[in-house]
Parts: sequence; C-alpha cells; structure tokens
Amino acid sequence: MDYEHPILSTEYLLNTPTVMAVVQNACFKVLMRKTGVVFTGEPRIGKTRCCEALVKEISKKFPKVYTFMIVATNKDLNQQYSSIIHQLIELERLNPKPRATFIQRQAMLIERLKHRAAERKAKQIVLIIDELQRLSARDFDQLADLYNTLRMNSITLTVISFAMPSIEKRVVEFLENDFQHMIGRFLSDIKPLFGVTSLRNLSTVLALYDDECAEGSTSSYTKSSIPRAYSGGFRMSSLADDIWREMSRVASGKYVQNLPMEHVTQVVSYLFLIFSHEDNESLNAPQDLISEAVRESNFEQFCRKIDQGDV
Repeated sequence: MDYEHPILSTEYLLNTPTVMAVVQNACFKVLMRKTGVVFTGEPRIGKTRCCEALVKEISKKFPKVYTFMIVATNKDLNQQYSSIIHQLIELERLNPKPRATFIQRQAMLIERLKHRAAERKAKQIVLIIDELQRLSARDFDQLADLYNTLRMNSITLTVISFAMPSIEKRVVEFLENDFQHMIGRFLSDIKPLFGVTSLRNLSTVLALYDDECAEGSTSSYTKSSIPRAYSGGFRMSSLADDIWREMSRVASGKYVQNLPMEHVTQVVSYLFLIFSHEDNESLNAPQDLISEAVRESNFEQFCRKIDQGDV
C-alpha cells in the first residue's frame, strides 16, 4: 500500500451514523438560530472527527454563516492568557498591544467577528468548541458576554461543543453556585455520543470503506487498497462478525458495546496494510489475523488504562 494512502494517514472522514446524526442535529440548531448544543462522549469515540465534519458541512450548507473551530485550552495552564477570549484572539491572529486591557482585547475580537460576518453578509456566527470541559466558569462568563455583545449588533452566536461526560459535573457545580445563566445559555442541551454499539452498527461502518471514496478519488477505500480482492468480491463489511467478536472479547468498562471509532479504524488500517501485500481475487482473513489486528490497535490496554484512570 502506498505510504500516502489516506487509510494510513488517518486523514479521512467516514460518514458514519454518529457523524451524520451530529451533523443533522447541529445543522438544525444553526437553522433555528439556537444558542447551541453540547455532545458528550468517552475518549476516542470520534468527537474530534465530528468537529471537523461540522466545520465542513455547516460551511457547505450555510455558506453565509461564519463557522470556525477551536480546541479549548486547559483552564489550569497559563491562566492569564488561556481564557476563551484570548484563545479566540490568537485564532483570529489579532495582535493587541501588550498593555491592552482585557476590555480592549475583547472589543478587538468582537470587531473582527463582526467583520467576518459582514464579509459573508451574515447575521450568524457558529463557534465549534472541542474539549469544552476544559473551560472554567470565567470562560463561560466570557462566552456569555460575547454572545450578548454580538446580539446587540444583530448577530447570533451559536456554540456547538464537544466534551467529556464530566461536563455534567460542571452543570451541577454551576447550579450549586447560582450560575444558572451559564446553563441556560450553553449547557441546557446535552446529548450523549457513543462509538460502535452493535454488530449491525459495525457492519454499517465497515461498508463505508467499501462504498465511500477518499477526497479526489473515484475508487472506494477497499477498491483502491486491494483492487484484485475487490474485483473478486471481497468487502471489508464481510469481516464485521469477526472484528466485533474479537474487539468485544477484550473490551471492558465504558467500552463494552461502545467500541471507540479510533480503535476500529486502527484495526481496519492494519488489515488493509496486510491485505495489500497479499492482494488476490480469493483473499480471505483468518481469525488469527483479526486477533492480531485488534492486538496491534492496543485496544485492550487502552480499556485497562481508562478503567484505572490513567488516561
């Protein structure tokens, strides 16, 4: 297999049921000018991939809406400059003077966002935030100020976020500290995300490799990786039973019937790599190769680390 093949680069995006459901829900929020929604899920189930898909799909469906994404900085690091406003200033490549006050910096950001909206003749901005649980109460206050100021300028800010399930604890914390306005504005609509939850679900995901093409290609991932086997009738979806059985055998804790997409794609990539060296019209995948692929993905060790709180 070519080193530049997208399967090996991991820079490809499958339209999985989870991704499609997120896109549909988020686009509805944008269409209805909602404040936002938070999607929560365990590590490696595909939240970041959903973020990347949303940037593309929202821009495609709503070309006049300014859409951008940011990965929240850990609130415990460099507190003076890690606030959400400073992160957005850096993202927009603004250069405030060293002695500029926070209010002045915030005003610069708002003017830039107004300009971004004006370029598209839009009245809406969509901010996609990954790792929302990293934000502090101060960050949520700043987001609320940003929302209110833009609203005064007839611009709606819609915040679509992705977070660990621990964000639910933040909601409880805000309730205990009388910060209901933060919940109402940004944390009132929380939807859980899952990985691959059933054999049927896995079959659907694997079939995407047989049917979908990488950007700029006219051949599916399976056909471009193992053309002879493909012409002989081999399909990656035919391995669903074996892969589900082996990954389920080593899954534990929060990943029982919730296989993380990152590890599923690693298993598939390994199989494609091996198959590419043995490509023929009668290709088959013995069970020991499936077990080897799952082992090479380090899925079992990952589950153990999660269970022990090491990740």
